[in-house]
Amino acid sequence: MARTYRTIGINLKAMPLGESDRLLSVFSRDRGLLKLVAPHSRGSRSKLGGRVDLFVVNDLFISPGRNLDRILQAETVATYQGLSSHLITLTAAQYLGEVVLYQIHPQQPQPDLFDWLCITLDQLQGVSSRAALALLVRGLCGILRLGGIAPEWYQCHESGCQIAVPAADTDWRLGFSFARGGVFTLTEQCPDNALAGLFSGGDRQLTASEVRLGQWLAMTTTQALARDEFLTQAETYPLSVWLSLERVLRQYLQFHLEQTLRVPPLLDSCFSPVAVSQP
Repeated sequence: MARTYRTIGINLKAMPLGESDRLLSVFSRDRGLLKLVAPHSRGSRSKLGGRVDLFVVNDLFISPGRNLDRILQAETVATYQGLSSHLITLTAAQYLGEVVLYQIHPQQPQPDLFDWLCITLDQLQGVSSRAALALLVRGLCGILRLGGIAPEWYQCHESGCQIAVPAADTDWRLGFSFARGGVFTLTEQCPDNALAGLFSGGDRQLTASEVRLGQWLAMTTTQALARDEFLTQAETYPLSVWLSLERVLRQYLQFHLEQTLRVPPLLDSCFSPVAVSQP
């Protein structure tokens, strides 16, 4: 008989299974994606109780099964109850969880990604809408970096030249390619019809403010900032720029994951009637 095993994992998805069970998608720190049965967890007297809720981190004792492994015991390590106090923080958490689910695989440990997700969820608790957006965007940048698909913000992928962003907002624009994973310069010699063909494929033109924000978020020092210090510096960028860059990263993620993300459109309603830049 197969022996039980133990792991630390966070619940990222749950769905009913049978009459009283739940099927959980758990991100294990040392085992990657696990599909686990939480037996009798839908009953009011379930021993698992709130341990099967989303974004709960548990120390799990698991019994291997023929098709699906089963949770024998769960001891809660961490919860992020503050996420549910505001729609925006809960939406941001669900957004991150959905993206991470596409990034993890069975039997593939990703401890850095696990830790980054937990840190970001913890920082999202109890913050304002604007702060939640900034933390979400930084969280997405970290997930892209750890997944090895972070876009290039400092160097033109066409010419290899360093990007010099003007200090003030002007008519200056930079191209952003989803397929090639980064920014590129737009030359005056490029005819309008060529540009139209280039951007018809779904790529974007970015403003100076959007590029500056992307470059700032790509810095390892920015990724490592404590929450309060990060949010203080984030205030220097207008809300409209944060919204626009989130939309760019959303499209970029969908392109590389080859999936349409379900949660991000809910984010738009959280900031309505604030205008969001359209692609």
